Amino acid sequence: MTEADPQQQIRRPQDTLADQPLDQQQADGMTPEQAVEQKLRELRTLKVFTWNLWFGGREVDDSAAKQAAVLAAEDADIVLLQECYGTAGIRLARSAGMTAAQQDFNCAVLSASPIRLLQTSTEPFATAAAVQTRLGEVLAWSVHLASSDYSPYRRDDLPRAAESVFAQPGEAQRTQQAQQILAETDRLLQELGDMPVIIAGDFNVPSPLDWDGSHRPAAQWPATDALLKAGFTDAFRAVHPDPARAPGLTWSQIESLETEPRDRIDFIFARGLNVVAADHLGGAADASDTAADEGFCDYGGPARHIPDQRGNAFPSDHLAVRATLDRPS
Repeated sequence: MTEADPQQQIRRPQDTLADQPLDQQQADGMTPEQAVEQKLRELRTLKVFTWNLWFGGREVDDSAAKQAAVLAAEDADIVLLQECYGTAGIRLARSAGMTAAQQDFNCAVLSASPIRLLQTSTEPFATAAAVQTRLGEVLAWSVHLASSDYSPYRRDDLPRAAESVFAQPGEAQRTQQAQQILAETDRLLQELGDMPVIIAGDFNVPSPLDWDGSHRPAAQWPATDALLKAGFTDAFRAVHPDPARAPGLTWSQIESLETEPRDRIDFIFARGLNVVAADHLGGAADASDTAADEGFCDYGGPARHIPDQRGNAFPSDHLAVRATLDRPS
């Protein structure tokens, strides 16, 4: 479904040169010429934001208002949402003056500019949309791969028993889903013409760029490795290449280490676009997780662990991933 509420289309003037008054420009320490140059740089970039809403927000009090507050602060061009649980993504799009393209109950692509839902064979684990952006048309995917047989539980079996780990039904399903998304991407590009591609979301599997034998056992996780081999750039690792300095533990900051292992399983992959900046946004329960992570940006202060999470300011068990992209020069 593609949903937009004309009464809610109160959009920020993202594509104008003079969207701040002169006195605000001067208050920011910029001359008018510097302000125009800054805006021109912004107009050559695309801001992307991906976020798992955690059962649509049902696990946190006042989640709709909290989700809207998070998104309102982002000024994102494309938003990729997972676990929409039906209408949570559409509701959030309306609050932000964006349009939601959603193929099923799970994944949604939001845009502040014209967007077209593309029918694919990937429901309910992925939704694709063609988005008109200031950089031209972009193929954007919101992805939520299968969650069963979470393989970091078998960390001690790696790399010795990697074949057995990757053969688990859930792991094999994630790999098949990633390959299907790539196959559908090829089909869509043949039909629509060549364009940049963004594939982002909750993959429920780590990255071989993190599991490199230095800080974690060596593991060529098949689902994420497939995108790397298909020419996609992992935006976060492009900016923060050292997993020791930026571990990027996107799930789950509000679980104790006795309950769940933490890892980076939420990604923005881009092809045909350069990565200018990337980081993670959210609440962290443990100071040790954030102080040593140069790729983390705090939102709302410390978060409480499950089952005391209902009052958390950041209404999810996943960190969001942010990236600024531009066209290759």
